Amino acid sequence: MSKKETALAKVQDLYLIQSELWNFLDAENIDGERRKAAEKLLREFRQLLREVDWHYMGGEDVLQSLSWIPQEVSLKLKGAGKRSSPVSVAARVANQKPGKKTRK
Repeated sequence: MSKKETALAKVQDLYLIQSELWNFLDAENIDGERRKAAEKLLREFRQLLREVDWHYMGGEDVLQSLSWIPQEVSLKLKGAGKRSSPVSVAARVANQKPGKKTRK
C-alpha cells in the first residue's frame, strides 16, 4: 500500500469510527457491551486523530472540528450508569459552532 493509500485509509477509518461514536452519543440506553465497544472505539479514534494527515481530510479545520468528539464520549462514558441527556448530537454540534453564544 502506498503512503497516499495509507493516509486515505486512516481518514476513512476515522470517519467510520466517528459515525459509530455519534450513534453511541445519541443512544439513550447503554449496556455493558455497548460501553466496552465505545471505549475501544474511543481509543482508536484518539489514536487516529494523532496520526491522520489533515491534508487528506479537506483541511486542518476539519480535523479540529473532530476534536470535541472524544470529550463528549468520555463524558457520556463516565455517566453511563446514569440516565443520558436528551440533547442530540445535532444540538451539541450546533452549540459548538463559533460565534454561537450559550447562556450560563
